[in-house]
This record gives sequence, structure tokens and C-alpha cells, in this order.
Amino acid sequence: MKKITLIIICALTVISSSKANNLIIGTPTINGANISFTIQWENSWNVTSGPSNWDAVWIFVKRQTCDQSNQNPWAHADLSSGSVSGSILQADLSSDNKGVFVRRSAPGMGNITQETVTLTLGSAIGADNIGVYGMEMVNVPEGQFYVGDGRTDLNGFTDGTSDNPLLINSTKQSSGLGASSVYQKQNLGSSVALPSTFPLGYNRFYCMKYEITAAQYVAFLNTLTYNQQLKLQEDINATPPTSPVGTSMNSYAGYRIEVKTPGTSTTSITPAVYGCDATDDNVFDQSNDGLGLPVSIRVKDFLTYLDWAAIRPMTEFEYEKACRGTLTPVLNEFSWGTSDQTGVQPYYNLNRLSPNESLPSAPFGPQNVGQNYVWRVGATATAASDRVHAAATYYGILDMTGNVFERCIGGWNWDYSGFTINNGDGNIDANAFANVIGWPSFINVDINTIESYFPRRGASANRSEGMSVSNRQWASFGNGEKSFLTGGRGVRSF
Repeated sequence: MKKITLIIICALTVISSSKANNLIIGTPTINGANISFTIQWENSWNVTSGPSNWDAVWIFVKRQTCDQSNQNPWAHADLSSGSVSGSILQADLSSDNKGVFVRRSAPGMGNITQETVTLTLGSAIGADNIGVYGMEMVNVPEGQFYVGDGRTDLNGFTDGTSDNPLLINSTKQSSGLGASSVYQKQNLGSSVALPSTFPLGYNRFYCMKYEITAAQYVAFLNTLTYNQQLKLQEDINATPPTSPVGTSMNSYAGYRIEVKTPGTSTTSITPAVYGCDATDDNVFDQSNDGLGLPVSIRVKDFLTYLDWAAIRPMTEFEYEKACRGTLTPVLNEFSWGTSDQTGVQPYYNLNRLSPNESLPSAPFGPQNVGQNYVWRVGATATAASDRVHAAATYYGILDMTGNVFERCIGGWNWDYSGFTINNGDGNIDANAFANVIGWPSFINVDINTIESYFPRRGASANRSEGMSVSNRQWASFGNGEKSFLTGGRGVRSF
């Protein structure tokens, strides 16, 4: 019997506030190889001046054969086409057929009311279970930009001889940046020259608008096999998928991911079902269960999630471009483009854990952000706020300063020159490892090295200059485990 499963990966899953972008994907209908569903979200844009960019929803599909109930793995479903009814939106099929970007087809701003998306899979769906997933992303256009902000410490990017920022242009991208002495005066960079295949940020890419949330991570966990879930437990002996209802699988700084339905590991191996339960009352996935809080995960979990979602990690260079855009660097600037640290304490945020949790007006500044304290992703933005008071980047990406650390490909004195623009293919291996060619291998590299591939930027665990866009003081810190608000977000190449 056909069973249709709707799973939504959205940073803000519950409706009720203009402060959220409230991505809503309706229940899909199936006709042969076609899946149709409605979509809506708030505060969409497509602008031709300033950042000259747009927001979009990355939509992808998972399918599961039904011949062995609850035991077959969910696999990524390749698409052959995508379309949207009406004239407001268009669906851009990715070149690898892993999903579509649904976005405005012409300049405009405002809410997207209900439109119908139709996706065609590579083969008829039949009796398969189907999951449709979406996440908000932001287009970062092709163009030159600066790395470094003129800081005089030993960590930041420079032109290699002075403290001046370095311009990344088409020549540098097409020729390769070369040795670390070109982009850092103390040679704190890759131990092998960066070639033209390394994503320096000049070429366009999409970036997740928000960090990975607890709700998104739960949706991911609930498509895994029992063995894959087991491999992602922080303590596989204490918290296997067979644990009783309410057992915490992952919790930190306000959110709680718990076993909602225990799995079985006997003759009929069945994975667990997980849910969000910030209130710890064993009533799951309610509006006050911290669905929109950023999740704290290890490097392995981070890479696996990105591969599963058919996206990839960003590089240090792409991080700075996503924050600064084409503007001239400002010394010690934060992601909102100024070094302003004035504001009021976000400790006094409104409606903690609710879907419309909000912070007092930004710029909140590092000295006003509690250490190890997180908030609902996008909580600083309103429909009327400007860049500074939304704490947004030049391109409209949120929480690049504050909340959890942004993991990036980069670091000091390690060879990460082999990293390319290869996106995840939507499928992970049986042991819950990402398996993308060119990505740092968690299996073959010692744990200290792998963490150094992901310098952490801008989390609430920092104060002052540690949260600024060009600071690299965390570039060689960590051991790969979950600590100090280690989360992140992904990007996707065209």
C-alpha cells in the first residue's frame, strides 16, 4: 500500500510571526513519477541593485521502497524536471538533478503566498514512501571581494606582506591563489598551494540562510537506518536507538532531541523515531520544543548532514564573502557590516523557545551576547528591519555573527588544497559517514587534523574581536567532538 510521508526541513517550522520566514510545504500528491505540493514563505526577495541577489528554497526528495516495512533505507531521489504554477516563482533544476531551487522569477519583495510546485522523478514512484524536504538558502552572486579587514593580529587574511586585505578576483580564482604566503603574512594557511579548483568565493554559490536547526537534524535522523543512527549517537553504549522514550540523543543550550519511538535491533531491525522536546515532557515537536534553535553537532555529524542534504561545507573565503559582499572591509566588522557593539542584552529575548522568539533590536554586539547562549535562528530580523538591525550579512544571510560556530574548510598548516566544489550526492555510507570525493575524510585523517579543516567563526561563545568576520583565532582549535556551540551551515555550488 502506498504511504506518502511529508517531511519538512525548515529553519522555522511553526507559523505565527512576521519575524520568521515560515517556510511551509504542503502535503504532496503523486501521479506516476510526478510529485505536486504547495509552497509558501515570507519575506522573499529578488533585487537588481545593491547585493543583486535573491533568496530561494532548496527542495529535494527522498524515497523508500515498501517491501520491508520500516527496514529499507531512504535514498535520495534524482529529479528530471521541476516547475511552478503561476508567474511569480520558477524552479531551477540543479545540474546534478539532486533538487531544485524555487525562487522569484522577477524582481520583487514580500511574502510568497501559496504556489504549486511539481517535480518529476527519474522513475515512477509506485508504492514507495516519499519525503519532500526544503530549506531556505540565499544566492551569493559571482564577483570579486576582499578577505581580511586590515587587522594587525597574526591570524587574519592579508595580502601576504602587510596587514592590508586581499582582493579575490576572477584572475585569482581561475589561476589559483597559490601558497599561504600570498594570503597570510605569517603563512597561516594551507600547507599546499591552493589551486583553481579550490572554492575561493569568486564564483557564485547558494548559502543556507540559517544554521542547521534541531528540527532539521531530527528530520535527517528519521531517514537513517538503525545502524546509521547508532553510529551518530554521542554515546552508543548509553543511548542506542533502542533506548526508552524520552532518552536524550542530543541536547545543548536549550534544545533536546530525544527518542520518540524506540527502535528494535532483533529479528526485525527498525530505526528509532526522534523528536524535539525542549520542555522535556515527552510530548514532542510542539511549537515550544525549540524546533528553531541551532543544533550542536560533531564534525562527523556535520559532514554527514551536508552530504545527505546534497550540499557542501563552505570555505573560509566563502564565509567572508557571504558576510562582507563587495564592500570595502571595515576593521573588526561583524556580519552586519559595522563594528558597532551597542545594543541591549539578548538575555531578555521574548518568548523563549517559541516559534516567534525574538531579540531586542540589533546591533546587539559581542559584549551583549551571553556566552554559550543561543536563540531561534533569524530571531534578530523583522519584516521591516534594515541590515544592521537584522544582524544580516550583505546578502541577507542571518546569524553569521552569534549563535553557533560556522565551520569552514580552511585552517593553519594542513593540506586542504584538494577540496573542490563537489556537492553531496544525497546518500551517505552504511556507517553514517559522508563519502564525497574531495571532502576532508573523517575516516582517514586523525581527529585533530579534521577539526582544523573547520575553523570556527563568530559564535556566542566568543566575545569582542573573536566574533568578527575576519578573525581566525579558532582556526586550529578542537578535537572533532561537540563542544562550544559547534554547529554550522552548508552551501551549494551551481
